[in-house]
Amino acid sequence: MKPLPLLPVFSNASLPFPVALLLFYPLVVVLGMLSMGFQMLASRLLSPHYGSTIVEWVWLISTFLAAFSVGSVLGGWISSLPTARRGWSQIAIAAVGIASLAVTACYSKGMLDWIELRFIPDVAQMNDQGSADMNTAVFLSCMALFFVPVTALSSFGPQCVGWLAARGTPPGKASGVVYGVSTVGNIAGVMLTVFKLIPNFRVSHLLYGWLGVAAVSLTALICLMRCPAKTKML
Repeated sequence: MKPLPLLPVFSNASLPFPVALLLFYPLVVVLGMLSMGFQMLASRLLSPHYGSTIVEWVWLISTFLAAFSVGSVLGGWISSLPTARRGWSQIAIAAVGIASLAVTACYSKGMLDWIELRFIPDVAQMNDQGSADMNTAVFLSCMALFFVPVTALSSFGPQCVGWLAARGTPPGKASGVVYGVSTVGNIAGVMLTVFKLIPNFRVSHLLYGWLGVAAVSLTALICLMRCPAKTKML
């Protein structure tokens, strides 16, 4: 089946595979940076409402791990679909991820204010970190703002593995390379966000930056994945 005729201006049907790789690996790094850098932004977003406590970090880390897990399963399912359905599914999951990032960037403050007032109306309750209301508020905040975009981003990991494997790389090697490169992006995202971005920019502005970078990188990756499978690893 021929590649889905989407975004023809950016089609890489005639792109040599070594050149495609030069684009592919930086995109994998960027997606890794977006995922873990987003966790650092998330902690700063929650801190004014719930404090920088162990309770906040437990729910935040758990939410991101759950999103990574669901995203991996979803990405594995998408990568096994027929070509046409896979193309539309990639666009759909990217659109959901970008839309959910836009919601976080535009409405996070209002959503956090509402959740805080609904479950922790008394400031004195903030001192009781183990209360059910406190845990519920942090859990709902994490799920509402972070779960969907991180799930969407992480779903492209297995798809990147499938893209490499379809072009002659042994599946085990493809998996190791993609997740190794992505982890480099994770580390870079954490370091860059904590030491350079957060001290110099407002978190609200950084969220818009995350939205823009995610939109561009996901679009580029989907276009790159349309490279015909007959192009083999050299």
